[in-house]
Amino acid sequence: MVEYIFIDGKLYQENRAKISVNDRGLLFGDGVYETMRSYGGRVFMLEAHLKRLFDSLKALKFNIPFDKKYLGESIKESLNKNGLGSTDAYIKIVVTRGIHKSGLYLDCGSRPTMLIFTRKLQLYRPELYSEGAEIISSSIRRLSRGNSIYIHKSICFLENLIAKDEAKMSGALEGFFMTRERQVLEGASSNIFMVRDGTVYTPPLTQNILPGITRQAVLGICSRNGIRSREKSFYYGDLTGASEIFLTNSIMEIMPVRKVDNTWIGQTVPGIITRKLMGLFKDYTGENSSF
Repeated sequence: MVEYIFIDGKLYQENRAKISVNDRGLLFGDGVYETMRSYGGRVFMLEAHLKRLFDSLKALKFNIPFDKKYLGESIKESLNKNGLGSTDAYIKIVVTRGIHKSGLYLDCGSRPTMLIFTRKLQLYRPELYSEGAEIISSSIRRLSRGNSIYIHKSICFLENLIAKDEAKMSGALEGFFMTRERQVLEGASSNIFMVRDGTVYTPPLTQNILPGITRQAVLGICSRNGIRSREKSFYYGDLTGASEIFLTNSIMEIMPVRKVDNTWIGQTVPGIITRKLMGLFKDYTGENSSF
C-alpha cells in the first residue's frame, strides 16, 4: 500500500514527498516533534500531546500559522488516507522552523514546515512485557538542572541516538541518562520509574527530563487508584536496589525492566505494582482517546 505523508496542508505519496534542502530542520536540527499512537483510530491523549507541542513552539519562538484544531483534523485526514482510520497506528508530527533565510537565531520570521507521518503500529515483542527488558546506563552525562532544552522534543536527537546505539551494542532495549553524580534522569526515548517499599518514584520535571505524556498518565493512574507515588530525585544505587523498574512512552506504554547494566531487578517481573499499573493503563487508554 502506498504511504502518504502530510506536508504543509497537502498529502503526498511517500516517493513524491519533499522538503527544501534549505530547511532549518535539515541544516540545524531546528525543530520539534510529537510521537503518538491511536487505539482503533482514536488518538490517545491528543490534547496533552498538542499542548506540549504548542508550548515548545511558543517557547522556542516559532512563527505558528496553524492551531490545535487544524492539527487534529490533519492527523485524522492522514490516518484515513493511509487506511488507518479504525486501527492502531503510529503518528508523528514534525515541525521545523522552515526555510533558512539569514541569521543563526530563533526569531527569524520563517514559516514553519509541518509534516505528519501515520503508519501501521509496530509493537514491541510480547516477551518484553512478560519477561522484562534490559537497560543500560549511557556514557553520556547531563546536568541535572539549569538546561531547559530537554523539556522539548527536539529533532536534534544525536545524544539519544548514541544512547540507543550503546544499548543495541550491549543487547539492551534502552539506554538511560544520568548526571556525573549518577543521578538518574530519563531513558533515550522513555521516562523511567522505580518501585521501592511499595512507592512508585520517578524523577521530577525540575530535572533535565521530558514531561512525558505517558508519564503524566501513569502518575494520574497512581493517584486515582491509591498507589503511592512521588516525583523525587534518585541515584543509580537507588535504581539498582529497586524492587521494580519500568519505562514509559506513548508506543511502549508501560515496559517492565528486569536488568540494569549487570544487576538483575526484583524476584518477579513484572512486579506486583508494575503489573497492576499495566492493567490499569490498558483500561485508561480506552477511556481517554480523541476523535
